[in-house]
Amino acid sequence: MKKENKKRNDNSQKRDYVSGKGYCGLRNSKDRYSTYCEENDSGFYPSNNINLGSHLSSSNLSEIEKQKIRNYVIDLLGNDPINCFKDIIYDDRFGSLRTISERLGISRPTLRAYISTWLEIIYGKKVVDDIIKLFWPESSAEQRKKIRFYEIIENYIRLYPERTSLIPTRNRLLNTKLCRILSKNTFKPWVIDYLIQTKCYSLEESHAIYDAIWGKQCAKRRKIEYEDIEDFVHQRSYGKAYVLTPKVIFESMSEYPTDRYINISCGEGHKFLIQVRKLIYDYNWCPHCNEHFCERMMRNYLSQFFNKEFEAQVSLKQACEIDREKVINRTIEINRIKYKIRVFAGQLRYDHFCPNVCIVGNNGDNYEFAIGGEYDGIHHDEEDLEKNPFCNNMRDFAIINARDSVKNEVSYEKKGILIRLKEKNGFDRRKLLNNQKEVIQEIIQQFNKQIKEIFGFNDVRMKYDPFIRFDPLGEDEPYRIKGSLDDFL
Repeated sequence: MKKENKKRNDNSQKRDYVSGKGYCGLRNSKDRYSTYCEENDSGFYPSNNINLGSHLSSSNLSEIEKQKIRNYVIDLLGNDPINCFKDIIYDDRFGSLRTISERLGISRPTLRAYISTWLEIIYGKKVVDDIIKLFWPESSAEQRKKIRFYEIIENYIRLYPERTSLIPTRNRLLNTKLCRILSKNTFKPWVIDYLIQTKCYSLEESHAIYDAIWGKQCAKRRKIEYEDIEDFVHQRSYGKAYVLTPKVIFESMSEYPTDRYINISCGEGHKFLIQVRKLIYDYNWCPHCNEHFCERMMRNYLSQFFNKEFEAQVSLKQACEIDREKVINRTIEINRIKYKIRVFAGQLRYDHFCPNVCIVGNNGDNYEFAIGGEYDGIHHDEEDLEKNPFCNNMRDFAIINARDSVKNEVSYEKKGILIRLKEKNGFDRRKLLNNQKEVIQEIIQQFNKQIKEIFGFNDVRMKYDPFIRFDPLGEDEPYRIKGSLDDFL
């Protein structure tokens, strides 16, 4: 343990957080507690007489829970929390207000107010706001990751402006040094925060520096050439794909190189149009191949969440027991033009289906449901044919809409649950891989809504558990990442 960390906990003793024993008037606590009060000139408060519950009339915390939090804060922060910030952040006991509030089942504002009151008694009113903003800001990313980010970015900022050309691009950093630390959307705000807080630049100066290193000025300095795109496509596909757009046409386009659209053959027989920026920086690829990959990830989510194996590409004839030749007529109106579509319902297929998902209701009874899953790529909702790689004309788009409508209708009539994840609503390849919270919450929301609409009762309602992790690639089983509040404390 580092000297600073040792100094921070020099007088600490082992705490029993379950019973709440430790500080607050028990043996050996007076000396250390009086040290806090003397250093902060706030007078001495006999710990046996402290009753923080009276400060918060809206608090529903029990006395044991209050005691746990008091002891937790004292042991964690020690004598000099501001100067020992990094050691505290990396302490295994450190956690965000979200983590603590979810385990206690109380709101973060209530928890924040309670901790603020307790810190004011320990450290004095002058520094309590600084401590709260430092360790538990209103909207914070993971503090440990931010500290790690600051350490890494410092090595590159020092190269500005003399050797700016040696600084890697944002995407290269995100794929190497900063991999799994932050996202593309978080990169710029964190750099700006670093420049303002650590280097003491103004907001305007910070934006100018970012622009020179990773923004528009950087893009002009590292202008993408046609050969760069060819090399990228070649490496991405292991030599199978190639650029269809000729170099002469590409260079004649008026847009900035990353804003231009090019045609690519993916090597699997698919041809698609894509923007250079999305190809290189967002790592998008063939929508046909991407569709199948996203379908597999959704299937893995459903199988793991409902703890039941879902089959792929199950016909409605098999799932709903309807005649293969049954025809349902649909009239789809697009831009005031009506298209009459004949749909062979029995020949349609669910992307995923399980006929017997068992769920225990709130009343303790077991319920069994048939659940289907559909991943709707952009072609299900995009009317612009230039951006829709699956449709050659508006009738093709109308046919897709008609088939979706029939699937919804048949599922409802046969009392089946049909869950749809739409790329248009943000459920793309990246979100399915990296943001399982939104994916699972969307599945739960659709499931609960359809249970009420189809069956008319509320005995079955799924809830989101933030401490279970799923593997969208299907390589590992779901696992729990946290234990109880007592284990955390």
